[in-house]
Amino acid sequence: MSEYLGSGPAWSPSGRPAARHSSALGAAFLGGVTAAGLGLGALTVAVLLLWVAAPYPGTSLSRALHLAADLWLLAHGGGLVRDVPHSAVPAPVALTPLLLAVLPVWLLHRAARHTLATADDPGPAAGPAAPRTLLGALLTGYLLVAGAALGYGSVGRLAADPLSALLYVPGTAVATMAVTTWRVLGHGGAALLPEGVPRIVAKVPRRLLTALGGNRLAAARRAAGAGLVALLVGGALLTLVGLAVHGGRVRHDLLTLAPDWASRATVLLLCLLLLPNAAVWGAAYGLGPGFTLGAGSTIGPLGASAHPPVPRLPLLGGVPEVGPGTPLTWAVAVLPVAAGIWLARSVARMATDSGSAEEPWSKSWPAPWPWRRTAGVAAFAALLCGVGAAVLAGLAGGALGHGALAAFGPSGWRTGLAAAAWSALTGVPGALAVRSWQLRRARKAAPADGGNATTDGTGAEAATGGATTTGGGTTKGPKTPAAEEAAAEGEETAAGEATADGRAAADGRAAAAAAPGG
Repeated sequence: MSEYLGSGPAWSPSGRPAARHSSALGAAFLGGVTAAGLGLGALTVAVLLLWVAAPYPGTSLSRALHLAADLWLLAHGGGLVRDVPHSAVPAPVALTPLLLAVLPVWLLHRAARHTLATADDPGPAAGPAAPRTLLGALLTGYLLVAGAALGYGSVGRLAADPLSALLYVPGTAVATMAVTTWRVLGHGGAALLPEGVPRIVAKVPRRLLTALGGNRLAAARRAAGAGLVALLVGGALLTLVGLAVHGGRVRHDLLTLAPDWASRATVLLLCLLLLPNAAVWGAAYGLGPGFTLGAGSTIGPLGASAHPPVPRLPLLGGVPEVGPGTPLTWAVAVLPVAAGIWLARSVARMATDSGSAEEPWSKSWPAPWPWRRTAGVAAFAALLCGVGAAVLAGLAGGALGHGALAAFGPSGWRTGLAAAAWSALTGVPGALAVRSWQLRRARKAAPADGGNATTDGTGAEAATGGATTTGGGTTKGPKTPAAEEAAAEGEETAAGEATADGRAAADGRAAAAAAPGG
């Protein structure tokens, strides 16, 4: 009996780590259940409030609860299907309101961040569970609630599509957890990847890893984010301007679709949830490819073709009239130009943010970027901006039925290609121009040395800080920004080659240690 009592986790020191491990797994699992439950509960409360406020509700309480479950699955990207009168094939509904997706993504992000923070706490006596194990428990709890919601919401006139939900709900959850892990752990999150990923990375050419190393990727990502935000803000402004220009049609559609105040509030709430989608549509319109309102139609600045009848949603009232483009619609080209300038400004600021106004490019500050590096970072930022625009365009559209209603919204690859092209055409030369202007202004502000001020960084050796001989000794004068650029470029190349050689040597030592007899 004493041996049995001594082996329990409550008394044995060796059982305490296992108990803490189980407690961490349980907390992670409960965190996933809580994140899913809070998102589902918030949508349920909103749907029930609208159902109660309706003066003549045409649905029962059970249908309202089914709608809440369907909307929660739709927020993850899962499609819905609705029964169509006089048709044996249900019509798909795959247009996801982007603002609706913010709630479940944010809740899951907070749960994953808390779980990773718990994994980082080693505890007083033993280490915690591995982050990969805790994230797996979190995902299990989240998907358990998602499975229950899918089973409940897969019946009715408007039901969840099981195949779509099984694909997109886990995909959205895994993508959210991956981004959270990368933001919390940084490069340390690479240890959570499958074992085959480092082998694939090891096969990447060393020059490419060197080019993407250091702060280049962070600078390009920041500039791409600035350009993408500028595109979305411009798209939102285009949407609001279109609604203001066609205000009479928008009001008529609202009064026709919603005769009472409760239904108008519901329609306005739906328009609010679709406003980020409309911003992406407006950005695609400004970029040139435009969007479609049904198969075979195109709405762009060069003209709007005929499209099938669409739902009389007030948000669609701002769509341009069918016909060729006008100088007013061609003027929307200022949107991608402004986004490219914003991207160029971000790159140039990081390229020249290397000194103070009193003592630019001193020994305590790194040298400004060479022009090749500035152009490369701007081009890479344009590529990332195109990828982001393509992803958003793909998420902002979808199907609302069969046939002509099977395509709504912008094309992902066309929008991404146009965003990358516009950003590169305006961002790369713009970044070089702003960089040159800022360097010229810094040279004028730099103090002169002995009356010999440097004007262009390519003058004589004495003016550029070359070596001077005094009494048989050699003394180096102050370096100009041009000399600092050349030195920085050489040091960066040498550092990249040394890093790559060190990585190769480490891989060789690891392979030798893993060999038999090593």
